[in-house]
Amino acid sequence: MTDRSLFAKAKEQMLGKMQGERGIGTLSEKSVHSVLKFYYAPDEKYHEVKVGGHVADTCVDGEIHEIQTRQFYRLNAKLEEFLNTWEMEVTIVYPVSVVNTINWIDPETGEVRKSRTTKTPKKIYKVFRELYGIREYLDNPRLHLIIAELSTEDYRLLDGFGKEKKIRATKTDKVPTELLEERKFESLTDVVKLLPDTLPDEFTAKEFARLSALGPNDASVALLLLYRLGTVEREKKDKAYIYRLKNRMLF
Repeated sequence: MTDRSLFAKAKEQMLGKMQGERGIGTLSEKSVHSVLKFYYAPDEKYHEVKVGGHVADTCVDGEIHEIQTRQFYRLNAKLEEFLNTWEMEVTIVYPVSVVNTINWIDPETGEVRKSRTTKTPKKIYKVFRELYGIREYLDNPRLHLIIAELSTEDYRLLDGFGKEKKIRATKTDKVPTELLEERKFESLTDVVKLLPDTLPDEFTAKEFARLSALGPNDASVALLLLYRLGTVEREKKDKAYIYRLKNRMLF
């Protein structure tokens, strides 16, 4: 169950400590990563714990949480040691900003003004591409996944090009304001439950990309993962694959 009060406390812990020193947009560690560490391990002594030759984001009573916003493939060396050498329980926390408000900072005065708010719930489907990067470990029973859906505020400096100085402006930080939902998967193979309900029993890569709002490359990698997991089967017709769901009851 999502504990919003605990998340609010974690946010206060991190922001109170770090912003008091440097201020928004100049944190040495990005705020989403820091807040989630406090959420999953409120006591800071459990942060950045050395386990063998690697450092875990949090480690409490032998259970590790690794917060990873992208590039899951970078976790492979850690997973090999944590899961196979030490046989520890590991949960990958994947933060996804599904509601985001952009804030613009005047670099001369420090004035902050809000801009637009966007909602992108389909961003969670990017996890399929990320999981492909750690595909060798997906069937390990000690590996788990949490997708943390967040509301965030994005801070950017008005130091770019154009009349409003917003083109190629510097992105400074993304601050989480609320934990909207936690999707927990005890087994990473259960992530197929995320597939859109509107996905037909038979479909093309182009249809999958449209329904998941993924780009063509991300959609192709996602389908490779689903094929590897045995969720879909495929048959080549002409120059393209036709994909079929093997068991809709799985999700």
